[in-house]
Amino acid sequence: MSIKAWVSKGLISSISQIVDLFFPPLCSGCGGYVKGNRFFCLECESKIKPVLPPFCPLCGRPYHLGEMHLCGECLKDTPFFKAARSVFFYEGPVREAIISFKFKENIALRKFWVREILFFLGSFLQKIKPEVILPVPLHIKRLRQRGYNQSLLIAKDLAAKLGLRCEARVLRKVKATPPQVGLTAAERERNVRGSFAVKKKERIKGKCVLLIDDVFTTGSTVNECARVLMQAGAKAVFVITLARATDAV
Repeated sequence: MSIKAWVSKGLISSISQIVDLFFPPLCSGCGGYVKGNRFFCLECESKIKPVLPPFCPLCGRPYHLGEMHLCGECLKDTPFFKAARSVFFYEGPVREAIISFKFKENIALRKFWVREILFFLGSFLQKIKPEVILPVPLHIKRLRQRGYNQSLLIAKDLAAKLGLRCEARVLRKVKATPPQVGLTAAERERNVRGSFAVKKKERIKGKCVLLIDDVFTTGSTVNECARVLMQAGAKAVFVITLARATDAV
């Protein structure tokens, strides 16, 4: 290493130490201080639970015990997407981190989410071989209020890692809907029905689409997105979300 590079490296390290002194990194789960380049403290890390088999091979609904088999909901009403997977359970530190990422501009977390998607769902991605990545869109009013779409941030970074295109303007939310929080599964489905549309259909026609969202609760939002994408000519739609509501059976 040259003297110039050594001095430059030392200067960057010193600046980083000064920044950490006055603006110490905080845990995205509990808000406590963390040491080093970490997103969570050790205690919060120990509470993070990945979604592992067994689960429904179609919607990804986790089971406490048993083997991989279709859940009752998928047997009764097959979704429009071909398979959905989530990285973590939506609880504890993960829930707090997603809220921070989604509503409090903690967009640095995008690095953590993408890293964990590739780690836990790498084999799933290799199996489905997506050709294009789409985020679940926000309505323009919600986007103006929040300033960014958290799903788009993930979709862009994941697409870059996989060498794929991220199509941010193909799927649009054309109808403003009330928040899904607190609604029943039937109410959620009615709430999002007809709220999405596909523009520039040629971008997804005949292609395997990977849809990105933050939380899978009942799946009504991603299923409605998959419905309009399939109607627009997509070959198949797969779903990845950061977290899954804790409805294990």
